[in-house]
Amino acid sequence: MTAATSSLPPPISVSTSQAWDNDGAGSWGTFIIEVGTPAQPARVMVSTAGNEVWVVVPQGCPDKYGSDCAKDRGDIFTVENLTTWTNIGLYTLELETNLGYAGNGQYGHETVSLGYPGSGGPSLDNQNVAGIAAPDYWQGVFGLDATPSNFTTLNEPQASYLATLRNQSRIPRYGKVQGSLTLGGYDASRFSSQNITLPVYDDVSRRFLIQVSAIKYIPTGLSTTTTSITLASDPISLYIDSTVPYIYLPGAICAKFESAFGLKWNDTTEIYTLNDTMHTSLQNMNPNITFTLSTSNGQNLDIILPYKAFDLNASFPVIPDGTVNYFPLRRAANDTQYTLGRTFLQEAYLIADYDRSEFTIAPCVWPSTFKSDIRSILPPSANTTRTNGTLTEIQKHTSIPVGAIVGGVIGGIALIVGAALLFYLFFYRRRHITSDSSPDVPTIDPSAYAAVAQVDPTKDKSELYSHYHGTELAAALEQEKRNAELAGNPILGSELASSQPVGSELDSPQIYEMPARESVAREMESPLGPGRNPKTGQEDSNYFDKNKKTRFSFEE
Repeated sequence: MTAATSSLPPPISVSTSQAWDNDGAGSWGTFIIEVGTPAQPARVMVSTAGNEVWVVVPQGCPDKYGSDCAKDRGDIFTVENLTTWTNIGLYTLELETNLGYAGNGQYGHETVSLGYPGSGGPSLDNQNVAGIAAPDYWQGVFGLDATPSNFTTLNEPQASYLATLRNQSRIPRYGKVQGSLTLGGYDASRFSSQNITLPVYDDVSRRFLIQVSAIKYIPTGLSTTTTSITLASDPISLYIDSTVPYIYLPGAICAKFESAFGLKWNDTTEIYTLNDTMHTSLQNMNPNITFTLSTSNGQNLDIILPYKAFDLNASFPVIPDGTVNYFPLRRAANDTQYTLGRTFLQEAYLIADYDRSEFTIAPCVWPSTFKSDIRSILPPSANTTRTNGTLTEIQKHTSIPVGAIVGGVIGGIALIVGAALLFYLFFYRRRHITSDSSPDVPTIDPSAYAAVAQVDPTKDKSELYSHYHGTELAAALEQEKRNAELAGNPILGSELASSQPVGSELDSPQIYEMPARESVAREMESPLGPGRNPKTGQEDSNYFDKNKKTRFSFEE
């Protein structure tokens, strides 16, 4: 081992919350973060697309959401109780806008720690934190992308959590495995040696684009001799994103899934449901669905998902009340929505290396017993080499194919001035248990910075809601809000979702990109200039421009 490699910091392991949190689209493992002084705990989902920390504020739990809302949303974050909060302003939330998600957040700088007190997780000051209320983002978010944020101009980047760790030499890379979050390494026991490596896409909103050349399934799921049935045979490009649970596919492919699995589309909730008879039949058969991934040089990789990976229950806020068996497939309105979410990542490991501008995917493995094998991954400067399309560290103790890292899990890395950051992430659902200092500002091209849309800071900061995506509750909340406004009653601290803009800052059906601090004539009803609406699929060359931050101001 060289002196350079021996001086690198070891991985940091962070425990999960030990809770199974339900975002309405199934139960998923979450992580604990603590925000502020005094510290306030929150259980959050990890996001491969996000670069910020989001926590739910009191406005996210109005009375109509019930007495368990705070627990259901991962605990409530109260800015008023903090002594170290530095306010930034009210900005639009920029995750999943292509999928129709929307909302706004009250941003500030605050201390963020990973893990429970005493667990040894890192604690960083001056991190970008947003208080959110919009039900589209039901849980808080811990972003794994290292792209900086800008809240005024492109010349004032605010480093992400991952970037700060790397800048402060706290990790060589970043990752998550079953039952733990590993910063600066990976668990070698979690993945197969088979993998493919692809270039990272330049668009910060769509880092991990892959080509799926075929989707097939075996009806019984139990016999290798059973003839497979083709669900898709024409290659399509899809975006991997841990932020959402669903798989978004073209309507024609969804129709084949409907026929094969007896799925029923619900226009109100925008999910596929199954009746009890079909659900029981599929559980008994446990068919395998195989996604064949391809590269431009002819490599193929099969990611096999058993039906159990799709066997989920929908609940509030995805549906108004109760629970229903559902299949986490959604119809994409256009090609910008083609997405492989957390469902896919239950059986696929992903590692994204921004320093090398590539990411790798491998099937996860499920041994009868798990024994963690935590290892460091070194940055390119620490004597690494590439062999046959995989990355192999020269040091034997860290030798591993670049792609075989993340699955049931996900991984990613971020590049900042030649620094490699790795995140390794495991989306582990209950079924696997039962069935088997101030941050340094990176000096990189400002055109690569993530955009943040700002809402007029003179407006009421309690207005933290967006439209309620895909349920009848939206109409009810919208009508209630309109009635209150018509009656002249102010709605403070409890502004809720609405499917149409009604004059409050945080009711944003979509987010539209404009130069920093450029005003919008009306409250986010339509993009400035021609646009591609996530719901309608209309074209807009500027809609996904992430090179500029956007500030919104509104007319009374």
